[in-house]
Amino acid sequence: MRDELMGQDHGDLDFTTDALPDEVEAIAAELGAGVTTVGKKYGTIGVFIDPHWYEITTFRGDSYTAGSRWPDVTFGRSIEEDLARRDFTVNALARDAQSGRVLDLFGGEADIRAGVIRAVGDAATRFREDPLRILRGLRFASQLDFEIDSATAAGMEETVSLLTTLSQERVTAELDKLLRGKNPARGLQAMKETGALRVALPEFASMVGCEQNRFHQFDVWGHTVATVQAIAPGDDPRLRRWTALLHDLGKPAVRHIKPNGEWGFYRHESVGADLAAELLDRLKLGRRESLTIRLLVRRHMDRPDPADRRSVRRFMTKCEGHWRDLVALKRADNASHTYDDHEYHNQLETACEEAELEDRERLKAESPLTGDDLVTMFDREPGPWIKVIKQRLGSMVLDGDLEPGDRSGAERIARQMMNAGK
Repeated sequence: MRDELMGQDHGDLDFTTDALPDEVEAIAAELGAGVTTVGKKYGTIGVFIDPHWYEITTFRGDSYTAGSRWPDVTFGRSIEEDLARRDFTVNALARDAQSGRVLDLFGGEADIRAGVIRAVGDAATRFREDPLRILRGLRFASQLDFEIDSATAAGMEETVSLLTTLSQERVTAELDKLLRGKNPARGLQAMKETGALRVALPEFASMVGCEQNRFHQFDVWGHTVATVQAIAPGDDPRLRRWTALLHDLGKPAVRHIKPNGEWGFYRHESVGADLAAELLDRLKLGRRESLTIRLLVRRHMDRPDPADRRSVRRFMTKCEGHWRDLVALKRADNASHTYDDHEYHNQLETACEEAELEDRERLKAESPLTGDDLVTMFDREPGPWIKVIKQRLGSMVLDGDLEPGDRSGAERIARQMMNAGK
């Protein structure tokens, strides 16, 4: 309902009913529909009606035990009871499947129009029932670009310590969605303001108020938020935004006063990469992503000379195939600096693209001489000697010491190698 009212693609439809899960399962089976019961203990039956899956959930009347990570599910008998148990008003909307009438008991439609995240009923009560709702609210602020209602934010602040009762997997999943949102800066700033930052990401607490030098507009936390925000949404900004979030993690630990009286952050990228490794391990983000993020954090201060092809190639080699991600991070990192490095980044990106194109051409050409060419040249039986010569010629092509089509040069080098081996 929420996405439909916002004019967005709402994907598959979800339904709720007074029928109990066993009854829903039986009806679906009678109709010959595909069924999945993975969520049955929470009242949800998955039904496949070609070509879509639909989730059909029995009206909920959840009850929660203080400190518990999971709700004790009870089933209600009315849609009104079900909606009263929802987390936020924008999610407490339903449309009657037969009449089309919209049921909006808590002003969700008005909050959607106003762009507000507001808890259903008493905010603190909602968050005590399930503390994950705190992070969900912060995530919705980012995804929908909505403002969090002041009473709801106060309820988050009052109950934020309960986030420690949640599993790390659930916390990380919400942080991940927040970073992919339309306005991640809104969600991140709300994390700080509600106190969720110091509970869910205590490693970032020292960034807040950590002043920087004259080349930065904000403290380390403000700069970090601006860097995340500057990463373009793209198809999937996940890796780049996690990297942007962690790129200056080492700054508070290494901050010092330089001889000129300004703050310095020598080797913060190396210290930050080590701290990021520990944090990513705790977050259980995923080994492959974690290794890439650590690499990009460690390399984000690299500054190759775009006019020096060897410097550019060294930069690309150190990036291990992620030079585009690193250039994107460097651009975002510059977004809240007091100087404009846009032209340098353009030159670096162009130089990397040209080097990549050259490498593709050389890889395509490989050795200018084939095995048959070498057999004819030396009138010898095929053998391991051919591979040795071709590898040498191929390496010279990749290094730029031999043109891909230079057969005469390749023949000369091959003869030298054969003579040296006699």
